[in-house]
Amino acid sequence: MTVDPRPLLRDDPAQVASYRVVGRLGEGGQGVVYLGESPGGERVAIKVLTRALEADARAGFTKEIELARRVKAFCTASVLATGELDGVPYVISEFVDGPSLARVLAERGPLRQAELRRLAIGSLTALAAIHQAGVVHRDFKPGNVLLGREGPRVIDFGISRALDTAEPQDDLTGTPPYMAPEQFAGGGGPPADLFSWAATVVCAATGAPPFGSGDLPALLNRVLTAEPELGDLRGDLREVVAGCLAKDPAARPAASAALLTLLGHPVQPQRLLAEGSRSAAPPAVTTVPPARRARRLWPIAAGAAAVLLVGAAVAIHLGRTADPPVSGPPATPQSAEPSRRPMSSTATTTATIPGTKIKVHENPADPLWVTSAYGGVEPDAGFPAYVRDPRTGEFTYFGNFQTPVVSPRGLYVAATSSTNLARSDYNTLRLVTRATGEDVELRTADKPGDTPTMAWSADGASLLLTLWRSEESGETLGFVTVDPATKSVRTRRTDFGGESGYLWGADASTLMTQGRDGTIRFVGLDGSVLRSFRDKGTLVKASVSTTRAGTVFATTCTETSRDVCLWDAVTGARKAVVPLADGTTFNGWLDDRHFLATVTGARTSRLVMAGLDGETVRVLAEGPAAQLGKVALWWSLR
Repeated sequence: MTVDPRPLLRDDPAQVASYRVVGRLGEGGQGVVYLGESPGGERVAIKVLTRALEADARAGFTKEIELARRVKAFCTASVLATGELDGVPYVISEFVDGPSLARVLAERGPLRQAELRRLAIGSLTALAAIHQAGVVHRDFKPGNVLLGREGPRVIDFGISRALDTAEPQDDLTGTPPYMAPEQFAGGGGPPADLFSWAATVVCAATGAPPFGSGDLPALLNRVLTAEPELGDLRGDLREVVAGCLAKDPAARPAASAALLTLLGHPVQPQRLLAEGSRSAAPPAVTTVPPARRARRLWPIAAGAAAVLLVGAAVAIHLGRTADPPVSGPPATPQSAEPSRRPMSSTATTTATIPGTKIKVHENPADPLWVTSAYGGVEPDAGFPAYVRDPRTGEFTYFGNFQTPVVSPRGLYVAATSSTNLARSDYNTLRLVTRATGEDVELRTADKPGDTPTMAWSADGASLLLTLWRSEESGETLGFVTVDPATKSVRTRRTDFGGESGYLWGADASTLMTQGRDGTIRFVGLDGSVLRSFRDKGTLVKASVSTTRAGTVFATTCTETSRDVCLWDAVTGARKAVVPLADGTTFNGWLDDRHFLATVTGARTSRLVMAGLDGETVRVLAEGPAAQLGKVALWWSLR
């Protein structure tokens, strides 16, 4: 059974962000749901809310929806984007081609045996994923469970909470026949979701919720005092459902514990969602592999700078002492060349990175400034990311488990998320267009392979992502280029291998990489080799730059691995050697005569601007070594 959209009405939008509106999927109290289509032909669900929000309410709504975007893609319809259409918020989600459980029950009656069990396990897997991300659904019901070809998928998680946060109301949040006792008193949390899940399973098995429906006062009395009607549910499913319908929230199991019971065998915690998803899939559907743990694509000794950077966009991330569970190291923006204006020799202002003691020393005359910060000093903080407001200079919250990279001159913000590690189908990229507020999620490279590392071109007109093979190999499979203006994505797979990733060459039509055989290759955007060089040392992760020494690429010198050798990008001739002191790491170019370096200390570390003689000119940032080892800072052209 597939979903057939209804025709659009006269006042319906023809376009939402970059998505064409195809037809109507449904309408409810929160808004209208449309079928949409991306520029690349991918179908999405677009929910346009019924009302505009005030500024403060809009901020609360946006933050709650951002939490929903952290939910791993196991038996859920992922939130792809959010924004505003004529002042009215919209949410774009993954499209599931299948009817709702409510529609199936209305058209053909209750589910039976294996189909019922797959529904129970799949929807419980979704709740476990939702709760792991710190999100509460608050309106779990048959209408919010879709029966797709790959199994059940839960939708609308976090939207009710987002609306409550934006504009708190006296009305009940939820659908009464599926609400837990505490929800009628204005409470609710993960245990309430388990109650609603159990009520939904009972309805799926019997055709009616466990406490009936009808008049609200009578229904409330039954929910608070009566025993549920469970029909002919049997065995462990009856046991779990009964436990989840306990009047006391504390007596209900957590979603993960309930899921383990239904799976019927021990499962390692890191495999639980994948196993639940596999068990919920219909027999003919390929199962989902387990989520993969975070990997270090560029391993380095603790205390050394783990970076990439250069001119128009510079990324600094010191070697971590404890990695957060995200998709590889922070994305690494670079540019094809450094700023054409020199950095100031002195700093006049100081800014503090939120939640840390890291100080950034700046000068309003600098062509580059810190535009985003990502990482986690305290794991309980959820590894927040911040992006700088170009008007006020304030760091504003962007999301958790995200790696925002601001383009030169601040037109776009691109970010990857840890949710990519949980996917088995393809990678995604979040792209925010600042001028319009458009916030979309683009499909990048298909699996296998991951795309956590990014680099903007010097003009900000293209984004480059490296496609990595796996966490075990740390080897490249190719690259992806993205046009942020048209949202077009192009993937090229290559067979060079290597651990350097892909960097920008002398312009936005040329890339550079070092293969597994040590050869440094310059390639076109089609992957063809333009020229190559051998025996130049290990490529430093900084794009080709025009400097006082010429247009060069950088490697660690073979004679003295501590120093950096600069090579002509056309002929391969050595142009200069940059001497580095012990504990200092070259991190790319700031302008044509200065580079960014990390000076690692036992207690305090610094990010400095240094000259071609290796001497420090100015301190750009400093802070406790342990904190700088966990936080990534990004510099971009103003």
